[in-house]
Amino acid sequence: MVDIPWERLTEKLPEVSWRKVLRWAGYPVFFMFCFVVFAYWTFPYERLRDRLVEEAGERGYGLEIIDLSPSRLSGVTLEGVRLVLPAKGDEPAVDVVFDELTVRASILSALSDNKSFSFDAELAGGNAQGDVAIGEKNFEIDAEVSDIELKQILALRRFTKIPVTGKVDGEITFAMPSEVSESNGSVTLTIEAMSIGDGKTKLDIPGWGGLTLDQADAGDLNVQATVVEGTANIESFKADGKDLKLDALGNVKLARPISRSQLNLMLKAKIEESYKARSQKMAAMIELASTGDAYKAALAPDGSLQYKITGSASGRLRPQGAGKQAFQAPAATARSQR
Repeated sequence: MVDIPWERLTEKLPEVSWRKVLRWAGYPVFFMFCFVVFAYWTFPYERLRDRLVEEAGERGYGLEIIDLSPSRLSGVTLEGVRLVLPAKGDEPAVDVVFDELTVRASILSALSDNKSFSFDAELAGGNAQGDVAIGEKNFEIDAEVSDIELKQILALRRFTKIPVTGKVDGEITFAMPSEVSESNGSVTLTIEAMSIGDGKTKLDIPGWGGLTLDQADAGDLNVQATVVEGTANIESFKADGKDLKLDALGNVKLARPISRSQLNLMLKAKIEESYKARSQKMAAMIELASTGDAYKAALAPDGSLQYKITGSASGRLRPQGAGKQAFQAPAATARSQR
């Protein structure tokens, strides 16, 4: 083999000017930059807004969007958003209003089956923000909420059946993979200055009939729950108000869809004498109900009313008087549904 010095191999090569290389390489980069900026600012966002409203209407939803504009490279900001989900059977329609909602998609997630988004929403006088990942059979969320006024969330009435007010703060971390039994997460929430009832709306309570509650002060409600292997365990659910004291323990066996999850709870409520004295309506209702078997079954030795609540989250719950039972979390039910 003949050894040829490196100098002889390169002596006839032209001298490279890095300035020229960078100049020519910069042309396509500058073109792509201009193209992206042009597409970003000239995208027909009004047409996108109209298309979203039209698509929601075709699916049976009501959607209003006052304005839609770009947010960074992969997101949009929607202002004045109102989403109305139709009523189902005896359940009223859900009406949700966002003052402003910003959603950004993860560009890398577009290459996978799991789509990831971040969101920042201003609603009900407060804020909610976090990250969401959605796949064909899996769901993840990591979110924080602060200063949310419950009385401004009209959709809440679909679940509570009675007016509830207070300010919500907390954190939610939850992951539901394809196997529901592998779900895990945690929930920490505080509802400051919670009150229940408005003196007008009737609440159907077994043994009591249609009960109209005057507004009752329940104080601060603190909720702590963990999700382990598809079961949400309620570790703390306590409120110590001047009119009403609440306590609950139990578990929720998760299922898909989430509305099929099975509740298995023990709930205790104590109505204070000061509230009975202030609300003649409540005092009369308690005196009337106290002669019934349902009330007697729920009456605990400390004067509180205690119920065991079972059933599907989307179906009719079955509260049963449990005043003679020890106040403890009911045993977990069968394994989560897939």
